[in-house]
Amino acid sequence: MNALTFLLTSLARLPFRALYVLSDGIGFLLYHVVRYRRRMVRRNLTSAYPNKPKNAIRRIERQFYRFFCDYVVETVKLLHISEEDVRRRFRFTNMELIEQLSSDGKPLFVYLGHYGNWEYFASFPLWAPARITTCHVYHALTNQAMDKLMIRLRDRFSSIGMPQNETYHTLLRLIDEGRQPLIGLIADQRPLMKHSTVWTNFLRQPTALITGSERIGVRLGAHFLYGELEVVSRGHYNVTFRQIFPDENEPFSLTKQYMHLLQQTIDRAPQYYLWSHNRWKYRPNAEGKPELNV
Repeated sequence: MNALTFLLTSLARLPFRALYVLSDGIGFLLYHVVRYRRRMVRRNLTSAYPNKPKNAIRRIERQFYRFFCDYVVETVKLLHISEEDVRRRFRFTNMELIEQLSSDGKPLFVYLGHYGNWEYFASFPLWAPARITTCHVYHALTNQAMDKLMIRLRDRFSSIGMPQNETYHTLLRLIDEGRQPLIGLIADQRPLMKHSTVWTNFLRQPTALITGSERIGVRLGAHFLYGELEVVSRGHYNVTFRQIFPDENEPFSLTKQYMHLLQQTIDRAPQYYLWSHNRWKYRPNAEGKPELNV
């Protein structure tokens, strides 16, 4: 166990009250002293909300940094949190929809965003019907120690992690074994631009889409849902499932509907979105091809 792993596993044993005191202190330092990605955050917020006055943008900005640090300490806490506590803090309100859709044995694809503490969706196996196998896609981290730690906390409640490039074959294997997968997908990242790019309007600006999950899900005959995450109070979250239906007249309609629903969620409380990510690094040129957004 290296020093970083030891530190984080030790922090995970602290009560939430102590972790939030730590979060407040780190948030102050990140915003006022280190100024971590403040230029990126401000640019993203200003582009997403061009009609908001500067004082409103600054208020969201400060709230974002406070929540971002909460997200970090809450995620660390996943290494040492009881099932009872995670059930109390991360709830699903309409599991009857999951029961209904899973009755035909088809896979379920649940779209989530970088909103609220999405890491706690790994606790879904505590709520899921016994016939469902919960899965998630992950991107391997360069730091091997951190990679192992993230896999450990995401697998804590028996959710199966699968590398992005192995998603389709892993799902096929589970289906062949007679298991019914429900996969959580964080699908609002910036895609690799070496592939042909699909664009939509997201947060009032042209945005490139990741479409691989829709391609795979349609191929497998999956049901598609959006997991609408609400921050109820500090450290408490609620997910409401909404089924998404394809539109045969609209290419990649499932992905576009998901992005539209995610925008509605963000607009209600924008401070809980991951504004520090360089989501809009590219924009479409006159031919619809990506170019650097400078």
